[in-house]
Amino acid sequence: MNFKLSNLVAATLAGSMLMGFGANAMADSTTDIVNALVAKGVLTEEEGALLTKGRTDEAAGQAKALKKAGKLTVSDAIDNATVYGDIRVRYEDRSGKGVAAATGIDQTQNLGRSRYKMTLGVKTTSGDFFSDLAFAMGGKGRSDNADFGGNGSNAANSKDALYVKRASLGWNATDWLTLQAGRMENPLYTTPMVWDADLTTEGLAEKFKFKAGDADIFLTALQHQYKGIRNVINDVPQAVSGAGTGTTELFAFQGGARYAINDKTSAKAALTYTTYSKTPGTNFAITTNKVTNTLSIVNGYGVNDLNTIEIPAEINYMASSNIGVRVFGDYVNNTTGDDRAKAAGIVAGSSGSDDTAWMFGVAVGSAKDLKAFEGNKMVKGDWAARVWYQDVGAFSVDANLVDSDFMDSRVNMKGTTFKAQYNIQDNVYANFAYGHATRKNGAYNAAGIGGDLGLNLSSFDLAQFDITYKF
Repeated sequence: MNFKLSNLVAATLAGSMLMGFGANAMADSTTDIVNALVAKGVLTEEEGALLTKGRTDEAAGQAKALKKAGKLTVSDAIDNATVYGDIRVRYEDRSGKGVAAATGIDQTQNLGRSRYKMTLGVKTTSGDFFSDLAFAMGGKGRSDNADFGGNGSNAANSKDALYVKRASLGWNATDWLTLQAGRMENPLYTTPMVWDADLTTEGLAEKFKFKAGDADIFLTALQHQYKGIRNVINDVPQAVSGAGTGTTELFAFQGGARYAINDKTSAKAALTYTTYSKTPGTNFAITTNKVTNTLSIVNGYGVNDLNTIEIPAEINYMASSNIGVRVFGDYVNNTTGDDRAKAAGIVAGSSGSDDTAWMFGVAVGSAKDLKAFEGNKMVKGDWAARVWYQDVGAFSVDANLVDSDFMDSRVNMKGTTFKAQYNIQDNVYANFAYGHATRKNGAYNAAGIGGDLGLNLSSFDLAQFDITYKF
């Protein structure tokens, strides 16, 4: 009786002592004290275990509550929310040679600038539905960059604005069908020769995917509201808010597959057909420039007579346990290139080889396996390098969509580009890139929309070095 009473008293005293410890140190203190009392025979092992469990559970509960209180909360309807983004600092040097349209004099132009950009977004999921909302700097669609001192550093109204880059809703209707609407990432498998990587699409996308043996089949349809707002009175398109008469819409249909040849080799290819709705008064037009004695694009926005077939493809191979090699390319043919040339003012109405564009390149880099190499999933210490050549005809692709960097937002250019990346840590990496291009067909100017150099380029060089921090 006395022994049981002493056990009870000791247990009570131990419990009182444990109550005085903070939640952060409670689990360790409980274990140490109870173990000492059990060792001295004051408590039985069963009594000690009971005390230890109770105090440990309480400490874990308190720690969990504190952790939850410090987190950002979202609606109970949201299953998951992920904040993401990046900050990049870059120095680049652009230089070009060519004729100034106003004077007809050959000139050399150099444009060196330090730049920065940021993207901030959040993705959410709720059952079978998902969303993507992102903001980025830069008023032009093909560039999210701002220049150091571009608005007068520290002057009034010098701060750059954030714009809505993506605002889309999606529905995973089945395992094989996803529907998406709004301003969204380009859903097509393509290359910067055709679509600048910074561009988004606005409209609807339907994505199908399924397996067929070792092949992953994908089918994508895109209905992109390209320009203008629908406004029709008595079957006549009306001008809306300076958007011009009528609307322009892009329709793309893509079918492709990724095939696993073995655990070290895979191949991927697609066939894409792209067409545009007809819009009056927006022809891609060319006139004779009396000063430069060349044919000059006067309406690069025109998307008339663009019905393209594109074939992007790649083969990935793990040459060793951690080194991958990729051979990649892209080919485009505008099936109505002759009509586009004729509408532009070419009397003969023949586009020749200027109705095609093609790219061929090789990439090599470190990766833990084939899937990581294919997806460019690089971690600390990984490196990658790639080089490619491309040749883009004046009537082959949409001049509004092509890459804004290595061809200065222009068509009728050809040249080579080299890029290298090294990951300083998982989310911080350095890039170096250099590209050289020349005009493809000297009879026409190097047509483009919003290029940074104001010359009818005969040659163009671009060097870039940047550091990116992802979160």
